[in-house]
Amino acid sequence: MDLDEAQLRLFTGHHDKDLLTSDALFKHFRANNRWGKSPETALLNDFEPLVTLMVSERLTVAEQYLKRMQNQKEYTSPPTTRLDTVKEIWEMILPARELLITGTKIEARNRTETVPYHAREMSDGERSIFHLIGEALSVPQEGVFVVDEPELHLHRAIQARLWDAIETARPDCTFVYITHDLEFAASRKDATKIWLREYQSDIWDWEVVPETEFLPEPLLLEVIGSRRPILFVEGDHSSLDYFIYGQLFPKHTVIPCGSCETVVHSSQSFRKMKELHHNTCSGLVDNDGRTETDIKFLNGLGIAVLPVALIENLFLIESVLVLASEKLGHIPGDSLPKVKERVFATLKRNSVSVISNLTRQEIESSLRNFGKSGNGADELLRAFKNASESIDPLALYAKWEREITRTVEEKDYSAALRYYKIKGLSSEAGSILGVKYHDLIIRWLRSSDRAAFLKAFQTLIGEPS
Repeated sequence: MDLDEAQLRLFTGHHDKDLLTSDALFKHFRANNRWGKSPETALLNDFEPLVTLMVSERLTVAEQYLKRMQNQKEYTSPPTTRLDTVKEIWEMILPARELLITGTKIEARNRTETVPYHAREMSDGERSIFHLIGEALSVPQEGVFVVDEPELHLHRAIQARLWDAIETARPDCTFVYITHDLEFAASRKDATKIWLREYQSDIWDWEVVPETEFLPEPLLLEVIGSRRPILFVEGDHSSLDYFIYGQLFPKHTVIPCGSCETVVHSSQSFRKMKELHHNTCSGLVDNDGRTETDIKFLNGLGIAVLPVALIENLFLIESVLVLASEKLGHIPGDSLPKVKERVFATLKRNSVSVISNLTRQEIESSLRNFGKSGNGADELLRAFKNASESIDPLALYAKWEREITRTVEEKDYSAALRYYKIKGLSSEAGSILGVKYHDLIIRWLRSSDRAAFLKAFQTLIGEPS
């Protein structure tokens, strides 16, 4: 098409050049033809008009370049068209693919193959990338490009790279992204982030997300975007902690933070940022054989401590073992004592490792506050000497050795689960019940049978504070 007509068709849904002479006429056709009087909800099919515009521009530029070269002696490089830029960015994002543009034909090809396929046969992802690049390049100079859900049809690994490249190609434009993808929002490093609290009856309740030293931005975005109480836990989104706590506490937004130290830091930081949210938070961490003093300190920060060493040990509490035995057709009175004996035998066999870990952890806990007061070399040296002199590793080791010996001799099962931190303990139940016990519990927790197991967990853990 004529270039002006192709551009009018994309912007207004009509290609009559009379629209160029009247701003009112242009706006009328844009509102009625293109948006069907419903600009908020009208479904657009811009792909074909966009391709037509870019091909028309390419042919127009080629004709103008040919005429110019015929009238000059020195060679100059041909101008870069929108299609050239689309090809460059598209192939950078999809390096295993190649765009073939010849005349009015646009095709794609896998670089390992020789036979191309037409643009209309592209996958949703390939077509979306092509379309988004072309649309952005067609925005008028100094324009505003509003993108609703920029993550649609795009693999997470390429989202940020694509929009980085598009923004670089159009530095004159303002980009406005509307997204629920917090990871994508955090990838816009130098952008102003706006948190939409609520929209109701044409009233927008929004707030600019400030920069803060307290929480990493991805975590901050997740926290302030939640309408439910926050529960900070250890692990990541693929960990057992996130899976179990997400099912146990459906009324909370469970946010995995990695380590116990990060859970504590996140909980404290959340409380320092009351101006950003109207929400509450709590934390939940593994026991790891903590001392009563340490547990009391964490509880004072609003962080609960599991009554077992690590979350995998929940699978071995008595109520869960009874449920599993019954489901597998075993008599709990027979299987439960055998599992307990296996646990005590494993604890005794690995007692040196367990005692060393408990001693090491108590030493680390004692050193945690070293150097938090006093400045200068002399003050630091004095603080280090005081901290070192207050710790007696041999006495701590002897204390934990007595406690582990007592646990085994008195058959204190709850203490055994509280102290044994080494993963894989649940396999001891599997050897008695004749199944892959850990995997089986996970499968039951994903099924309609999970209610009884979750109730058993919750009875032991309780509700977050």
